[in-house]
Amino acid sequence: MLITEKDILNAKKAYDNREEISDESTAILYAKALTRNSKKFPDIPQKVKYVALKQKSGNFILEARSTETCSADGRP
Repeated sequence: MLITEKDILNAKKAYDNREEISDESTAILYAKALTRNSKKFPDIPQKVKYVALKQKSGNFILEARSTETCSADGRP
């Protein structure tokens, strides 16, 4: 899966605004984009994994997790 600059910017916007993402694959892509490119944004947590958390509504939000609380694939 190729991560574009547009994906990175959309991921940052979704994280900042706590936007809900309806598509699971998009949410996972955004989590990977933030994890790999967080250095571009000094105002967000660094050296953490970003994960897509499923809400009761069925949508996903992006959240930062420390590496101790994440499994290998980036999910809690």
